[in-house]
Amino acid sequence: MAPNLDDFALRKRHTYGTILVDLERHQPVALLPDQTVETMAQWLRQHPGVEVLARDRSQAYADGARQGAPAATQVADRFHLLEHLRETLDQVFLTHEQALEAVNTLRRPQPVRLPEGAVAVPVPPPVEPPTPAQQRAGHRQARRQALHTQVWAWHHQGWTAPAIAQQIGLSLRTMQRDLRTHFPPEFRHDFPAILR
Repeated sequence: MAPNLDDFALRKRHTYGTILVDLERHQPVALLPDQTVETMAQWLRQHPGVEVLARDRSQAYADGARQGAPAATQVADRFHLLEHLRETLDQVFLTHEQALEAVNTLRRPQPVRLPEGAVAVPVPPPVEPPTPAQQRAGHRQARRQALHTQVWAWHHQGWTAPAIAQQIGLSLRTMQRDLRTHFPPEFRHDFPAILR
């Protein structure tokens, strides 16, 4: 099982609990009455077999997961990962605003005033066509994307990971790894040769 841990309000701004959602089945599996380390650790000990825990950056969740499922891999859930990325990028853009604006100014073609009073804008050089190696890499990436999309389509239709793995010709372990993310892998060396 790969649960996602998050808080929910029993009484907004007063009482919060913890919800655990099974990321593979997209269903809630437990509602815990609080957000304490002890409650989280106890639930995990009572439900062995958790391999991956997705969570926010709460220290209580981190400690509870470490105590209750020490072998489980802890990862940031998608919402909090993107939220922290947005906050970091906002900070980078604010901190380096002048430097980024200088780069943008240099990249914009600046008008040139000609002696007779006309204004000319420099034309950027033509874009080089992709090399054969770049074209092959693009085709491989497109095939990987299409395969990943098909895997998730079958998954949403209720196919099991073993059935999808058999249909495509991948190992069950590879298929389970692929189903942990909605994003296609950048490199996949174990695709069948016919799909490369």
